[in-house]
Amino acid sequence: MERSVKGLLGGGLRPNDPRRFLIEAMIGAMNADGVVDPRETQAVERLIASHPLFQGLGPAAARTLIDLSNDAIQFAGNAFGRAPAIAKGLPARIHRLAAYGMAAEVAVADDQLVDGELRYLEALRIALRIAPLESEALVGHARTGQLGAYLEDRYHRIKTLVPVAAEVFVLRALGRGMATDDERFRIRDFFAAIPDLALSADDLDGVLYQAFRRQRPPGAQVFGELSQVASTLPDPVDRYWMMVYTLVSELPATVPSWRVIPFTGVMQAAFQITDTDMELAVIDALSFPAAMPRPH
Repeated sequence: MERSVKGLLGGGLRPNDPRRFLIEAMIGAMNADGVVDPRETQAVERLIASHPLFQGLGPAAARTLIDLSNDAIQFAGNAFGRAPAIAKGLPARIHRLAAYGMAAEVAVADDQLVDGELRYLEALRIALRIAPLESEALVGHARTGQLGAYLEDRYHRIKTLVPVAAEVFVLRALGRGMATDDERFRIRDFFAAIPDLALSADDLDGVLYQAFRRQRPPGAQVFGELSQVASTLPDPVDRYWMMVYTLVSELPATVPSWRVIPFTGVMQAAFQITDTDMELAVIDALSFPAAMPRPH
């Protein structure tokens, strides 16, 4: 688990590059109040030039992404209208935290948050499913110039949840009568495709091996085991994201019919997810690439 946020998005421009939406979140913040302050422009340029998440992105590629962002916002009519598209382009939790934090850093660059900026940040927060307390922390760290360190902390915090996710997916496999090595390998490939769950190959193999080999009480039931897992996650946001990952593992065509997926129903009850949040989780789950590897 020694990877850091610095390696999360680095490298040259790629198709559907998430950094386009990071930049669009910042451009939206710059335009939210109808006045582009030079300090906000400088903040965008500085973040793109120096922030580790943009490492390897050359000036020409950065210019392309800025132009795409401006065009998208202009086509939408305003920055507020692009918030859902930004969220769709950034399905992973850590990407969303970065986008909101960078937007906040641009918004506070002129030492004030006016009404238009506050409304844009709130629209972005809702679209990105970021809890109010976490959004406040992101804005606070942006104000003090400590956003990079806070995002690094959040990155490692999210990675500590990988063993919990492994336990959930082992129980999913057990419930389907598919707790085999082949299924473990499929789950490994699935985790590796999700930035929040990806570890080094050795670490991921180790976490999943331990979860599959864990001794369970005789007669243990999936609901009871899931309830125990849920008890280790007091934060409802963590529970929500576990549900999102579970939905992502299903075939995209079946996700809108989540009520008839047996494991999903058990998971919802054990993790105490409301129907309203389930519908939001469906939207977030369908933001992940349809062609990504999935377990059975």
